[in-house]
Amino acid sequence: MRNIIVALGIGAMASAQPAFAQDDYDRGPEVSITAGVDFSSGDFGTGVDTEIFVAPLNARISTGDFRLNASIPFIRIKGAENIVGGDSGPIVVDPNTPITTRSGIGDLTLGANYAIPESRFGLGLDFGTRVKLPTAQTGLGTGKTDVSFSGEVSRTFAMITPFAQAGYRLMGNPDGFELDNVWFGSVGASAAVGKSVVLASYDYRQSPNALVEDSQEIFGALSTPLSRALDLTFYGSAGLSNGASDYGLGAMITIKAF
Repeated sequence: MRNIIVALGIGAMASAQPAFAQDDYDRGPEVSITAGVDFSSGDFGTGVDTEIFVAPLNARISTGDFRLNASIPFIRIKGAENIVGGDSGPIVVDPNTPITTRSGIGDLTLGANYAIPESRFGLGLDFGTRVKLPTAQTGLGTGKTDVSFSGEVSRTFAMITPFAQAGYRLMGNPDGFELDNVWFGSVGASAAVGKSVVLASYDYRQSPNALVEDSQEIFGALSTPLSRALDLTFYGSAGLSNGASDYGLGAMITIKAF
C-alpha cells in the first residue's frame, strides 16, 4: 500500500487513501494540500544503518471519480553513499560505500486514480498509475523515471472496510546498474471511530535487486479531522523482513482548499 511514500512516507500513505475515507463522488471538484514529516531507520539487511527523513508536500485535485496528485519531498539520507530514495522505499545500489549525509529536493511523483464507489457495484474499486520523474538531487534518487500501476478493492461491513491492493512498478535503470521491475501489494482494513479513521495493513514490496530481501512490514495510521477543512494523520510501521526499515514514524496535515 504505500505507497510509502513519496519517498517513504507519502508513497506508502498515497497507496492507503482509498481506504481511509469514503468519498462522496457526487460532489464537485475539491483541492487539498498535504504536508508532513516522515522518519525511518534500518540497515535493510546490509549491515549499514541508514536513517531517512522525508518532508513531503502533496497537492490533490478530486472531481467525480477521478483524482490527480502531485508530490515532491525534501529528503535527508544518512547512510551508505549509494543507498538512494525510491518511489516506495530506499534502493540499495551498493552498500559498500562510505557513510555520508546528503539532503535536498527529491523526485517529483505524479499520480492519477479512477475510483468506483461501492454503491455502484457493491465493491469499492480504485485503479491508479504513478510516474516518478527524476528531479532529485545527486545521491537522493536513481536519476531515472519509474512508472507503476495498481488496483485496489474494498468492501464496507458496518464501520469496518477491508481492502486489498496489488500493483506493478516498472523501474528505470541507473547508469551502470540494472534494477528489476517489482510487484507490490497490501491487505488490511480501516475502521470508522467517531469522526476518525484507523487503519492497519500488511505491506509487501518485491526487491528490485539481489542486494536486499523483499520488504515486508506492518503499517498503522490514525486520521482525524480538526475542522471541516483540516485533517491530521499519524502513522507508523514496523519491519518484518531485512528488506524493510526497522521502524518508521510520520505525521501529516491536510488542508482542504475547497
